[in-house]
Amino acid sequence: PLDYARTRLASDVGQGDKKDFNGLADCLKKTVQKNGIGGLYGGFTISVIGIIPYRGVYFGLYDSLASKNPYKKAGGVLQIASKFAIAQAVAITAGYASYPFDTVRRRLQMQSEKPVEER
Repeated sequence: PLDYARTRLASDVGQGDKKDFNGLADCLKKTVQKNGIGGLYGGFTISVIGIIPYRGVYFGLYDSLASKNPYKKAGGVLQIASKFAIAQAVAITAGYASYPFDTVRRRLQMQSEKPVEER
């Protein structure tokens, strides 16, 4: 529900009284009143599905690159820097792998307030 509220509040760019929500509690309250408790979980299923490619790439690529690191036993700053570089490269690549799922999740969260006929 907090991820849903963050997405909805970030997109609520009206000015002054034209905003849909007046904060986190108001966003959650209005969503539950309009769509029930299930309205807070729009995009949850695709979010869970998106974890699979993210973690798969993360663990698989990290293990592969860490085993091929020529500086893994160098000691000192070189060893730390090489491990950090591998971790950063893996995190960025895993993010790219799960980006389409994140886009779908946000889209579902934004459409959760529309009637079913308009989705």
